[in-house]
Amino acid sequence: MKTLVPTIAIVALSFSAVAVAADLKSGLQVGESAGFFLVKDATGPNAGKSLCYR
Repeated sequence: MKTLVPTIAIVALSFSAVAVAADLKSGLQVGESAGFFLVKDATGPNAGKSLCYR
């Protein structure tokens, strides 16, 4: 009985985590555009400068 309750709780949490994960979407979706982001150029004519990529 001492191990049954924690085991049931772990199984219940696992199922709820799977249900939540099914609703999540990773990354950009089709048709979405990325926002701007800043990078520091390491090589080339802009070496050492911060650049905005879009």
